[in-house]
Amino acid sequence: MKITHPRLTTSLHEGTDIQTVLEKNDEDLTEYSFKNIRIEKVKKRNFSVQSCIFNNCSFVACSIQKSQFSDVVFKNCDLSNVDLTGCGFHRVAFTGCKLMGTNMADGILNHISFEECRGEYMNLSMSKMRYIQFTRSNLQGAGIEGCQLTNVTFDACNLMEAELYRTSLKGIDLSNSEISGIRITNLANNELRGSSVSSLQALDLVRMLGVEIKD
Repeated sequence: MKITHPRLTTSLHEGTDIQTVLEKNDEDLTEYSFKNIRIEKVKKRNFSVQSCIFNNCSFVACSIQKSQFSDVVFKNCDLSNVDLTGCGFHRVAFTGCKLMGTNMADGILNHISFEECRGEYMNLSMSKMRYIQFTRSNLQGAGIEGCQLTNVTFDACNLMEAELYRTSLKGIDLSNSEISGIRITNLANNELRGSSVSSLQALDLVRMLGVEIKD
């Protein structure tokens, strides 16, 4: 599966005081590059971020709800516990980012890559996700409830204790990811129907039925 990567303009504005820009009520963020900065206590709604790069940036106590992120790169950024509820993400790359407890619930995600990210307990519940690649990322305890997944891949990820209630995994290969203790309604409720797992993972899933396996 191929996803479309962020489409960035060749010339991005640098050295801008992002805090000042974000605190303006009438200005969106378009064609900027930010590096090694700390962004604190920003609260925005119906905001637009387009064609931007964030490199080694920290977002602290921020809430950016019902906003749009298009053609954006986050590299080695810390977005832990940021509230991104109801946001739309289109052609966005997260590489080496911290997303622990980040709330991306009720979002729309299209052509997104998560590579080598820490996303323990991040919340993606009730989101619509199309063309998404999770690669070597830690999603332990993540909330992926009630999601619509279309062309989504998990490659060498940690999904231990992830909550997958009412999310169909049909067509998704989980065989090289860690899925111990995943939380689903029950094995008969079809969350895992049509997915691919390894033989060892199948044994763990059988144990979820309360079946005792004897040699």
